[in-house]
Amino acid sequence: MKDSWWEGAVIYQLIPRSFSDSNCDGIGDLEGLEQKLSYLSWLGIEAIWLTPIYPSPLKDVGYDITDFEGIHPELGDLDSFHKLIDSAHKKNIKVILDLVLNHTSYLHPWFQRARWAAKGSNERDFYVWTDDIETYKEAPVLFCNFENSNWEWDPVAEQYYFHRFLRHQPDLNYSNQFVQKEMLRVVDVWLERGVDGFRLDAVPFLFEAEGGRCEGLPETHEFLKKVRERVEIAGRDVLLLGEAIQPVIEASPYLVKDELHGAFNFELTAHLFGAIANGQANNLQVCIEKSQNLVPGSRWALPLRNHDELWLGDGHLVSNEVIEIIRTGLPQSNGHWLNWGINRRLAPLLNGDPRPNRLLHGLLYSLPGMPCIYYGDELGMGDWPGLRDRDPNRTPMAWTPAKNGGFSEAPDPLLVLPPITAPGYDYRVVNVEVQRQLPASLLNWHRRMLTCRRHLPALRHGEFELLKSSHPSVIAYIRYSSSMIVLVVANLSGAGASLKIDLSRWEGMRTREVMWGCDFPKATKEWFVHLPSYGFSWWLIGEVEGSNFAMRT
Repeated sequence: MKDSWWEGAVIYQLIPRSFSDSNCDGIGDLEGLEQKLSYLSWLGIEAIWLTPIYPSPLKDVGYDITDFEGIHPELGDLDSFHKLIDSAHKKNIKVILDLVLNHTSYLHPWFQRARWAAKGSNERDFYVWTDDIETYKEAPVLFCNFENSNWEWDPVAEQYYFHRFLRHQPDLNYSNQFVQKEMLRVVDVWLERGVDGFRLDAVPFLFEAEGGRCEGLPETHEFLKKVRERVEIAGRDVLLLGEAIQPVIEASPYLVKDELHGAFNFELTAHLFGAIANGQANNLQVCIEKSQNLVPGSRWALPLRNHDELWLGDGHLVSNEVIEIIRTGLPQSNGHWLNWGINRRLAPLLNGDPRPNRLLHGLLYSLPGMPCIYYGDELGMGDWPGLRDRDPNRTPMAWTPAKNGGFSEAPDPLLVLPPITAPGYDYRVVNVEVQRQLPASLLNWHRRMLTCRRHLPALRHGEFELLKSSHPSVIAYIRYSSSMIVLVVANLSGAGASLKIDLSRWEGMRTREVMWGCDFPKATKEWFVHLPSYGFSWWLIGEVEGSNFAMRT
């Protein structure tokens, strides 16, 4: 049976408004993105995930939508969207569209009609209303830095409306069959326009009920099965990737065979940072094993950072102990906490140290799943603390040392956000053009790793097995298929680590380091390896003598 395109695919998340400006108005657009597809192809990206491109008042980077079927005029039109789809497909790059199921903008015609409609009418009941703000009182307030309640009074409707996110994002009422019908029609529209997948935003919150957190209710799963039926009708591989910021035990039910194809593993993300923060592998190993036991294979999407804060939660996603480990072990997070997480990009969060940066990505590229790269992280881009909300993590992509990092030729006041000029992250140094010319740059390292991964199908499709490690800072595992065994060993600590690994199952077989093709001693019961601080490596085991696999490109 042929694998679906997303099995182990490398996904690149970008914000079109911050990526590349083609018409010099200071705002990135679809045509600018289309012009940069060659770069993404060179890097080794297999799919791009676009944050919302719909018409919106942009109070929340486009997640507050006024028309699910249109294109925001600042980004382009349907012609530029079709051109982007065609160009991406010619370069074997898939296009994943963000689909916000849970809510709309308060300026959406549906909400404006609802607030003027009579109580109890279908028009009013497009959204969730109450006269008593004690309704659903156990549902936590997600945006606790901005909201103190999930309810907002509307003077026209003379009722409170429900919003799990910001007050200008009222929740749709999925108990209303007309809402379900409309949102399924939206799915049909974008399928006809050729998208290859949907990142389904905030999937746990579609339905509400008393007596709990209002997350992942049975009715939510039933609706998602209807969405799955819709994409199956398309007759081609279309990815449904769910954003459920929940522990893996709560996110895994979305990954049954007739529901979603994939879901983000935010619990694993938190444990990756926890492992770097205290240099200990145990919690990370437990999370990886639990994830694979619940959902084997490559159905977890693996992000490090994204357009939001690094979500750690209120003790629900990971334990308060792990949260405290991250708070104290990553000092660059101090003063940058927002809502329930850390409002920083990857490189500044790691204090600009490329070693843990490479280590985290090395794990991401070798664990089972779909690695997700946030635009600019392949460069080690910085952030701009002090900007509104989560905008510190959403600044323009740095392409060249030229004005505005080559993002736009517009005057500075017109830019969607200011480019990074902080010491150590200045766009005149940290940009694509400069790093492409430096063989040892972070960008070229990413390209080599992704080239390696492409030539090692066991890393994309293979089985997974944790190996016993005698060192508390070291994690070891294999990815294997019928024709290939890849050994991965990683040191999560800032100190060097030496250990022996039991490779007796492959006694006497050749072991060779992947990146540079160096032969190591043959496999034994006590196979010795030394790793420097934050060091890691991939080895081929049992490779035929005389072959010459070495990725030096």
